[in-house]
Amino acid sequence: MRARSRSMKVALTAMAVATLVGLGAAGKLADGLSGQGHRDLGGVAAKVPARENVLPVATRTVAIQDGYTLSRTFTGRVAARRLTDLGFDRGGSVVSVLVDDGAVVAEGQVLARLDTDRLRAERRRLEAELTEARANLVLARKTNARIETLVAQGHTSEQRLDETQAQVAALKARTARLDAQLASVAVDLDKAQLKAPFDGTVQRRLVDEGRVVEAGAPVLQVLETGDLEARVGVPLRFARRLRDGAAFALINDQGRALPADLQSVAPAVRGATRTVTATFRIADATSPPAADGELVTLSLDDRVEATGFWTPLRALTADVRGLWRIYRLEPAGGDLYRIAFENVQLLYAQGDRAYVSGTVEDGVLTVAEGVAKVAPGQLVAPVDLADS
Repeated sequence: MRARSRSMKVALTAMAVATLVGLGAAGKLADGLSGQGHRDLGGVAAKVPARENVLPVATRTVAIQDGYTLSRTFTGRVAARRLTDLGFDRGGSVVSVLVDDGAVVAEGQVLARLDTDRLRAERRRLEAELTEARANLVLARKTNARIETLVAQGHTSEQRLDETQAQVAALKARTARLDAQLASVAVDLDKAQLKAPFDGTVQRRLVDEGRVVEAGAPVLQVLETGDLEARVGVPLRFARRLRDGAAFALINDQGRALPADLQSVAPAVRGATRTVTATFRIADATSPPAADGELVTLSLDDRVEATGFWTPLRALTADVRGLWRIYRLEPAGGDLYRIAFENVQLLYAQGDRAYVSGTVEDGVLTVAEGVAKVAPGQLVAPVDLADS
């Protein structure tokens, strides 16, 4: 019995071992087949990229140009055509100042007066002397007429006639001198009134009543109203292109355009700035009016000859040695493209676009935006982007 039991255990153990060995071999065979199948499918996937893995990119077609136009701005200042410090022609005591700062005045309007008491007294004295001289002249003429009659009758000498004639001439000269002196006093009396030389606005009142001023000392500063001028310094090469009467738009500090016409260009170059002064007349219709001393800018086009093309600034990434990188698209079969890059030099930036030069050829597709999402060698599908 014991021997039979031992034999059955050995037989069962042998069967179990055989079963396990068979299962292991089958598993290895299945694994081998499965792995081979995966390797074959992987090769096919590598040859045919999945469309869902292709990145769409916005593109722009390169259009090569022989140059670009940039805008140069030059700063100037608005000025009244005339700004005058008014003063009296003669010294004296100021008795009245009739206007204050900001007052609007008309040409010929009296603005201030000097004390004229001494001048009026001088005029009265001269008038009295003139009256006396004229009376003496009347008497001398009558005397001269009588002497002429006596000389003709032989009752007096020629010497007496000469004396009366000389007296008449002297009195004539005296009356003429007194007339001239009275005219001079009249001028001084008129000059004792400070008058506006043109229509304008009082910019500053410099003197009050009671002040004794010297001849020519400033009393009021008057700014001419009406047309204003703007004087802008421009380089000579730009000035040579300007034509008198041409219309321009000057831009003030608030960004408002002031219509203006070119009046003249100075013939001399200023040494410090190497510019010439262009004078513009700002139109009367400008409202609100420009202010004296206000800064304005003049924009002029400047053509730069340089082969290159325009591209959006967002299409550029910084590279080494001061160059920039732009990504172009190379055909990769069908409607797919592969990313490559070119180095370009940035020549000019204007707003959100840049003018660059490099070896990129005309008609090449470049990535217009989203450059952070692409890398050289990557497959992409282009999407046209309108020129910017």
